[in-house]
Amino acid sequence: MIKAVIFDLDGTLYDYDTLDKEAFGRVGELVRERLGVSEEQYEEAFMRARKSTKKKLGETAPSHSRMLYFQKTLEYLDIRPLYLALEMYETYWGLFLDKMTLYPGARKLLDALHDKYIRVAVCTDLLAHIQHRKMIALGLMDDVDCLVTSEEAGVEKPSPKIFAMCLKKLRLEPEEVCFVGDNYKKDIKGATAAGMCAVWFCPEGMKEPPEGEADCLKATNYEELYELLAERVQGGL
Repeated sequence: MIKAVIFDLDGTLYDYDTLDKEAFGRVGELVRERLGVSEEQYEEAFMRARKSTKKKLGETAPSHSRMLYFQKTLEYLDIRPLYLALEMYETYWGLFLDKMTLYPGARKLLDALHDKYIRVAVCTDLLAHIQHRKMIALGLMDDVDCLVTSEEAGVEKPSPKIFAMCLKKLRLEPEEVCFVGDNYKKDIKGATAAGMCAVWFCPEGMKEPPEGEADCLKATNYEELYELLAERVQGGL
């Protein structure tokens, strides 16, 4: 029986991809209006900036920094980065944070876990500052007992170090914890390697693990996730 559930944040507790696409488009509108560049020029410069940032910084939290992406986008457009980079950053996250909502059924599950004194944690890649802001926007301030970001851990999932840090903060053994995440390699493989049970959250429909990889528990929505976790809580949910 489990005593805690660790959730990934982006793509697991809310729809990350839809917001990212809309926020990216809003920044594109800003850049085209202010600088007169085409949509193709902006997108090409942004993808180049994103790729070069990730190549230079590797698997680290700063490799996800939108501030760095936008700064480099302007540099690749041969524009002084201080002219617009911060406004691009604030436009992106302003839209993102304003429109964030939990997946349907997530609040019901969180409340049920609290009612059974099951601890709730979040383990997420990316920078601590923006992840704190996301969780506040989602109304999770009173739900999360502990948080581990890749910035704090110094490594990203599926590194054993980040999962070990979660267990240490929870003061629990791996077999007492279930991990829920939408990324098979980072979340599911990482959690199971750490000795936890894991549920692969697949909001776009059931998926199969990569060839040669082990199958796992899966849920396509929070109703299914509720039932899977209820089976692993003493007395059910």
